[in-house]
Amino acid sequence: MAKKGKPAMFEMGEIDLVFGDKNLTVKYPNRTQTIYDVATSGGGSLILQKGNQTIRVVNNVLAYLKHTISMGLSTFGPGKDAPYSFKEGMTSNDALSMTMWKCTSWTKHGTCNFEKSVDEPVVEEKSVPVPVSAGNVTDKCNEFGDCKTCIAASKDDIACGWCLGGTLSYQGIGKTPFKCGGFAKGSPFNFTCPADFRTTNCQGYECDFTKKTCAKTDNG
Repeated sequence: MAKKGKPAMFEMGEIDLVFGDKNLTVKYPNRTQTIYDVATSGGGSLILQKGNQTIRVVNNVLAYLKHTISMGLSTFGPGKDAPYSFKEGMTSNDALSMTMWKCTSWTKHGTCNFEKSVDEPVVEEKSVPVPVSAGNVTDKCNEFGDCKTCIAASKDDIACGWCLGGTLSYQGIGKTPFKCGGFAKGSPFNFTCPADFRTTNCQGYECDFTKKTCAKTDNG
């Protein structure tokens, strides 16, 4: 994050933006993540959508460097128009601004690499996860941060399921912030889900607590 002349208005730490064909996964320094539907609206801006929430973000190229392209992104938040430019966002009291770096297309492999050396689990809840082990085996399904990805995944002979509306509690460990857990067919789970444990679909509800409304969704 970045802010001109107002150092108290941003937090230090690396934020990763992972763009898919139609979505954007934002990974935060505390190992949580949020997934948005993403589209471009022309004129150097992005539209992020999650449920009934719409966020408009302006993006400008700041510099073409030897191995990277420096980008500036800025937003006034949900339901508002994007700043006219990254510069306007940087000097505003109300905008959230970030500086990002992207590898150039001509960069040689290994010269520019933002990947972490160790895979870290991510969750959608704003809490820092703790390592979860079943005996000496780490639950690899913990790394999946949304329901559809979770139930479609498998690790070796382990299938993954999603705790809809709650988080997993493991035997000998207790409650964790993880929602995706692994299990072997024919074996009892080594965790409990206080709500609804899903292995085939993700249908449920998504709620806007500011408007106090809920709507059905395929990824509840």
